[in-house]
Amino acid sequence: MNVVSDRGLQIGRVVDISFDETTGKIISLIVKPVSGEALASFPRNEDGTISLPFTAVLSVKDFIVVNEKVIGIHLMRSSPTQTAGGPPSLPSV
Repeated sequence: MNVVSDRGLQIGRVVDISFDETTGKIISLIVKPVSGEALASFPRNEDGTISLPFTAVLSVKDFIVVNEKVIGIHLMRSSPTQTAGGPPSLPSV
């Protein structure tokens, strides 16, 4: 399933999901980015995929829509070296 941002930017395609085995709640979407520039500042897994927090998901229909602000906040929290100035924006594709 394809993933796009709430601004219409193509992010990638879901290849897997991560969930809590005890509660069954989805934790994150494992996404293969459409390009090397898509979410370039996000940490990559060994296979080049990225883990998007499920809290960023706004809608699931023909494709998955994620909130860019939530992704930026998640990135800032996970990166202690992130400088002030607001969440990073996704590059235009």
